[in-house]
Amino acid sequence: MSTITISRTVAAPPEQVFDAWVQPQQLARWWWPQWPDTSYQLDVTVGGNYRIHNAANGIGVFGEFTVVDRPNTLAMTWIWADEEPPRNAAGENVVDEVTVTFTPVSAGTEVTVRHTSTEHIAGGGAEQGWNDVLDRLPAWFAGRG
Repeated sequence: MSTITISRTVAAPPEQVFDAWVQPQQLARWWWPQWPDTSYQLDVTVGGNYRIHNAANGIGVFGEFTVVDRPNTLAMTWIWADEEPPRNAAGENVVDEVTVTFTPVSAGTEVTVRHTSTEHIAGGGAEQGWNDVLDRLPAWFAGRG
């Protein structure tokens, strides 16, 4: 089991940054804006499901929210919906855990993503993917002003 931890500071209060993660119309503007045909479906309740999917590229992710504590913490299971999703030794989809925390700091909000998996590969796509997504979040907030 290994965990990738990545943080960014966003120049906005935690409530606004949290909402950018859980409101589909906001999420679509910074998550994968380069793929405008991506669908964002979220039932942001404990036990509620989410699905982010881009059919054109055959990639996506889905899971269930396990913690919804606005504006502090969002946690979820994370299952890749790629053409070749990671599988465990039994041939089942790998179920990762992702926790996002929103900590007030003087410059706004520190967003920290902790992605835990049994299948992380050093130099694999998970770390690059989170860096790409999290790089867009502060830039999107800066451009909203």
